[in-house]
Amino acid sequence: EMSANDELRQGTYVVLEPDEDDLHGDTYSEEEVRKACHNFNSSTEAAYLDHRVETDEMKFVESFIAPVEMKIGDEMVKKGTWMAVVQYSPELWQEVKSGKYTGLSIGAYADVENL
Repeated sequence: EMSANDELRQGTYVVLEPDEDDLHGDTYSEEEVRKACHNFNSSTEAAYLDHRVETDEMKFVESFIAPVEMKIGDEMVKKGTWMAVVQYSPELWQEVKSGKYTGLSIGAYADVENL
């Protein structure tokens, strides 16, 4: 889900939520979510469109861990969730608003442990 600010052409997203299954059925602890966010903030901060190429059509302007449970738009966000605010070009913002792009993916490699 995205919370949109049309005037600024920005979307606020849940990137990764602790203790919830992702689309692959994997779960991440609050500590692992925090480490992923901090690693992204300190080394990457690059956006790739459709997992293909680095683009300047979108930029991460905020990336943080929710310090408390909060409500953003209509969505409740639990403490420890990795959140990101993305700034879009005018052209890409129209595609985001039309529903062509609906969310973010961490695009990471991980060691999986079966529990």
